[in-house]
Amino acid sequence: MKEKGRKILTNKIKLFDAITSPIELIKETLINFLWGFFGNSIVVFISKNNDLAVFINFFVYYMFISYIVNRNKYETMFGKLIVLPGSATLGAFCGYKLAQYISIYVL
Repeated sequence: MKEKGRKILTNKIKLFDAITSPIELIKETLINFLWGFFGNSIVVFISKNNDLAVFINFFVYYMFISYIVNRNKYETMFGKLIVLPGSATLGAFCGYKLAQYISIYVL
């Protein structure tokens, strides 16, 4: 049963003009989401003058930048127009909203 589940996640699929595996698509979508999330959270923490949160957020954000700059470029329109901007935009909006609550209740 485990082998069947692994095979489904690693099999190549064609999605619009991209050939990828579900696990690769999930991984890259999550990375783009978190990149947007941490990138936009910085603005909220700066506006709240929360130096510790800004420092931690910068560190995590630049870890994601390091990965994104050094990965292979998206070569398909699906990656360029849907995976990167879609997940990064959702992450940025979630970062904006959650950072407000984090700065009120946690830090």
